[in-house]
Amino acid sequence: MDKDSNTLNLKRVLILAGAIIAFTIGSGFATGQEIVQYYTAYGTKNILVLLVFAVAFLYYNFNFAKAGAEQKFEKGNDVYKFYCGRYIGTFCDYYSTIFCYMSFWVMVGGAASTIKQQYNLPLWVGAVILTAITILTVIGGLNSLVDAIGIVGPIIVTLCIFIGLVTCVRDAKNIGEGLSVIASGSYIGSDAANTIKNAGANWLISGLSYAGFVLLWFASFTSALGAKNSKKDLNYGILAGTIAVCIAIMLVSFAQIANINTGENGTYIWNADIPNLILALKIWKPFSAIFSIVVFAGIYTTAVPLLYNPVVRFSKEGTNTFRMLTVALGVLGLIVGLFLPFRVLVNYIYVLNGYVGAVLILFMLWKNFSDIFLNKKKS
Repeated sequence: MDKDSNTLNLKRVLILAGAIIAFTIGSGFATGQEIVQYYTAYGTKNILVLLVFAVAFLYYNFNFAKAGAEQKFEKGNDVYKFYCGRYIGTFCDYYSTIFCYMSFWVMVGGAASTIKQQYNLPLWVGAVILTAITILTVIGGLNSLVDAIGIVGPIIVTLCIFIGLVTCVRDAKNIGEGLSVIASGSYIGSDAANTIKNAGANWLISGLSYAGFVLLWFASFTSALGAKNSKKDLNYGILAGTIAVCIAIMLVSFAQIANINTGENGTYIWNADIPNLILALKIWKPFSAIFSIVVFAGIYTTAVPLLYNPVVRFSKEGTNTFRMLTVALGVLGLIVGLFLPFRVLVNYIYVLNGYVGAVLILFMLWKNFSDIFLNKKKS
């Protein structure tokens, strides 16, 4: 395929959009835990959080795609040196690799919690299944990775939109009450030591943090896609994927607000590991079983590139070293993900690294403005 062609390949755009969606929708998103902490906890200001995220997400992904297409990086993580310089870029390179691997732990924890909450099976069942299929997919390489998650992604986001839309239409009258609960902190079963978790002190910090932690996932991934795809196809794929994800976030967030105290036996939307399963169960009991599979698929689509990133950083794709490292890191991630609570993993790993990603956006802005100034000076 001619990467510089001006002809739009709609099929490729949809696959790339699907890959963007699938990479964004991991365990935190598909389960609803991420949406609770980054959006729902802020009430009506969730709209402002989403706006900050969307602008930042489009900005840096377009930049990564452009840099990958023009620079032809030997490794996707070289994009950090391109924007931050040799020393800070090297630090970001290793830091992002570690963070992607830590995020893989979150995926393992999410898979374990999903299967346990829906089917009451031991935590290790979901964790082992996820780890096994993730290892097999990563061993297949980048092309099989994109094809696999690019197909699953749109299915997941469609069902998330469906749950959010149906719940919002049915429970629209409860949104005001839910907003009052959030404003007053009157969650059923909460106390000073146990209340809703949020990602930051205010909506701006939350939006930057959300965009920031996703940035660390997408830097090497999008720059690698930029080197192997038409610029036009990829840019349209990024735009379409972003719109779909934002629609899903907003609908699910307001659905959660309308049902913030929905649940039983001490597990409610505000404190559940898998709040979206409660919403699915309320729509139709058998649907929750179907949706649990969809949640698991969403976790898988993000787990794959998160494991791929650290493996390809230290080995060449297709080699025996690559395969052995994939198995070793996959098994280690399985062990860690089983022994750390899922809500804690999301709150600490995502939020902390979100701030680091937000700082990287500043470096990107500086380089963009510097390049514009130098081009004008040359002219």
